[in-house]
Amino acid sequence: MKTSALPYWLAFAAAVGALYAGFTLYRHEQARQAQIAAEEEISLPPLTDFELTKSDGTPFRSADMKGKVWVTTFFFSTCPGSCTRLNQNIKYLTSLDEVADADWVSISVDPETDTLPVLAAKAKELNADPERWVFCRGDFDDVRRIAHDYLHVGGVSLKGHNDFAVIIDKQGEIAGMFNAVSTQESKKGLEIIKRELAKEYVPAKEPEATPSTSSVQQDEVVLAPRGAK
Repeated sequence: MKTSALPYWLAFAAAVGALYAGFTLYRHEQARQAQIAAEEEISLPPLTDFELTKSDGTPFRSADMKGKVWVTTFFFSTCPGSCTRLNQNIKYLTSLDEVADADWVSISVDPETDTLPVLAAKAKELNADPERWVFCRGDFDDVRRIAHDYLHVGGVSLKGHNDFAVIIDKQGEIAGMFNAVSTQESKKGLEIIKRELAKEYVPAKEPEATPSTSSVQQDEVVLAPRGAK
């Protein structure tokens, strides 16, 4: 190496080092912010049901899914990473006759960008059956709580998510999770979905009504002996 070129290589190495250090600091800051967000979520009241908006503008309510088996994943339309493979894998799974009765719910982690028209375009791009595969959005804070508090999958940040698919059974309980970009994991998830579809839905029993004070008093009046004071 010529001596005259040495300063340039040293400057290049310093620039690369600075970039790496900056990236490392950025990753640490992202992790710290995610931890703060998780702690904030934990302090909130438990989330037992949730509501989002589907790409056609109609509501998606988790409470309406009782009696069905459904699978939820997180994504965003401008994702440069695994979202493409994730959604293509879901597209394949939705085409299988053996799980034709399962529903699929894709939730955006970038609701500011993923407006209803954007989600509708994504559904059209993937040729998603609107009766079986819906794309939803909601306030980001709500989406984050859904991931943490309802689906217990975590890993959600603004334009950030993991690739897990969460399977919800007919009773509204989590039946399992699988990595939806992994072929091997997806096979395991498929078996869980088939197992849950084969199960019978048992509606929760409504609590028995107790007679009100007024009705008891009315019965007592009716049953009181004639002439009683």
